[in-house]
Amino acid sequence: MRTIVETLQPEVPYRVRQRLGPCITRLARTLGQPEYRLRDTGYVGTVQQPLDEFTETLEEHGFEWDPLAWYHQPPVGAEPNGSWTYRRSLLADRQIHVILIAHSPEYIDVFAHEEYNWLRHPIKHFRQVDIERNTGSSKIRRWLESHGIEVDANSRRRRRVTLKVKDLRKYLGSLIP
Repeated sequence: MRTIVETLQPEVPYRVRQRLGPCITRLARTLGQPEYRLRDTGYVGTVQQPLDEFTETLEEHGFEWDPLAWYHQPPVGAEPNGSWTYRRSLLADRQIHVILIAHSPEYIDVFAHEEYNWLRHPIKHFRQVDIERNTGSSKIRRWLESHGIEVDANSRRRRRVTLKVKDLRKYLGSLIP
């Protein structure tokens, strides 16, 4: 069985990104004040699909793997498993950036934001001018739903609390004869 890491994009670009990543990060910090933490406002939701299947769907609909944005860190501290961008054309003014965090082979947290296209506006992109997390996450959530992909938009924390409350109710119900 393949591991989650093995399901990532082509081996050669991945290896190149891993080697060049620290240089890209230093360059980005020199050009601006990039923020590498993903925020809750960019949380789209959780998709229960194999990572390979989900990324194939993204590719089929015009999303491109983005090796330059590999080092985003989710709030839960897990490592990202993919970074994808969508733009209407190669030199479009803005793009949607989607970051995937696979917690298991079939459990993916999806984050997104809308930002300046790094191909057309590299300085604005690196300086993170006008990043719209709510707009990007809302657009991707609607896109997923329009393509028949179920997405649970409740945060991991909220899901955990909901499960605890259900467990507590079940336990209390078992105490009452």
